[in-house]
Amino acid sequence: MPWQSAARGGFLRTLHRGALSPRTGVSDLQDQLRRVSLTASSGLARPQFQLLSSTQSMFQSNSFATASTPLKATKTPKAKNSKKVGSEAKKKKPLSEKQQEIENIKKHRAHIRELQATALLSSRPKRFPTNAFAIAMSELLPQTKGYSSHREAFLAAVERAKSIGPQDEERYQAQAKANFAANTAAYDSWVKSHTPLRIKEANTARLTLSRLANKNYPPIKDDRLVRVSRSAYILFLKDRVESLDYQGKSGSESFPAIGREWIALPQAEKDRYRKLQIEDRQRYEREYQEVYGIPAPESSHYQSPEDYL
Repeated sequence: MPWQSAARGGFLRTLHRGALSPRTGVSDLQDQLRRVSLTASSGLARPQFQLLSSTQSMFQSNSFATASTPLKATKTPKAKNSKKVGSEAKKKKPLSEKQQEIENIKKHRAHIRELQATALLSSRPKRFPTNAFAIAMSELLPQTKGYSSHREAFLAAVERAKSIGPQDEERYQAQAKANFAANTAAYDSWVKSHTPLRIKEANTARLTLSRLANKNYPPIKDDRLVRVSRSAYILFLKDRVESLDYQGKSGSESFPAIGREWIALPQAEKDRYRKLQIEDRQRYEREYQEVYGIPAPESSHYQSPEDYL
């Protein structure tokens, strides 16, 4: 029979001997079995099916990729431990003395730039000269030509400014007055373009800059700003300086004498100035809230309602 011929041909013996290479594909085996099954009779269909099933199971046991031997799963990389990263960050090498000094210089410069922006230094309007001689120099200096150095040209302009006639001098004086009025109007307009609180913050920044940069930054003048509260002694000092006893005298002469007067002042008079101090503090807190829109900063002298009595 054809099936027996196929068996005698050695095909099945080859399968049982494991002659098929593990790398042989399933499709190659199916092609060979298909050719054998075509030569078999229809009556052997059932034994052929059983034989094919056993044959396939035998191949699958020798195959490198079967259902009984699944492929090894690939390992996913583990996420880094955040605690380990945090501990490594804590172990960062400390800065050297020179590096720390450089870092402090950078922070100081950044702080200065921040203060300069808060102080409104760059936004102030341009000022025109308010001195007649300075106006004459600004007009005469560009006219000095033919000199070998700027110093010689400047000295020549100074001599010409000193020798100007009465008519030109009157003209420069009039220009100086006009510049003063223009500067005042521009300054007032610039100040009013900011809120009182913004001007107060700018003045605080200017005071800090004067201390850090060892340079004078004058405060912005604004009549809307709230006057700080004064102590009893300051109120007494103000009264004595404005009296006839100290008119025309310098501060170095007046202040020590007034200090001695305060020490010898009767307690009833000190209590009177103490009452004036409390009234001035109440005025300060009220105006601070009205003008700046925020409560006045606390004072160590006024911690309880009894301190206002």
